[in-house]
Amino acid sequence: MPVHIIRVLRELSDMGSRQSLPLTNYFYTDIDHLQAGSWEPNTDIYESEDEVIIRVELAGVSREDISVKVKDNKLHISGIRRGYQSDEHVLYHQVEVHCGEFNKAIALPESIAHNEIVASFHNGMLEIKISKQDQSIEIPIAVHEKI
Repeated sequence: MPVHIIRVLRELSDMGSRQSLPLTNYFYTDIDHLQAGSWEPNTDIYESEDEVIIRVELAGVSREDISVKVKDNKLHISGIRRGYQSDEHVLYHQVEVHCGEFNKAIALPESIAHNEIVASFHNGMLEIKISKQDQSIEIPIAVHEKI
């Protein structure tokens, strides 16, 4: 059964120059102390019969600079791509590789928001797999004897 209600919440595009605008957070987020990202990574979301797969393109980002959290039925992916620093004076002719902080919020259907989630990072691609299997988990009850 396909999961049709996964939504990606994105920063407004075509904002014009951000330098003249006050810093505004256009992402849905309630993570404490999180500022608006300066870029948003390319993301693929697809599903198989058993899982939802989210692939995020993060070339040049270190594993230590990536955070993946689930809060309030939303998958929050954030981090930073550190820029290239040159010791000599350079003139840029084209700049298309974004650096700085990034944020991505993906709303998850309640039916899978609390399922098993596994993340891996290899060759600049973050892959997150969310199980679609609705498995009940037995929770052990501790027994405390009175003396």
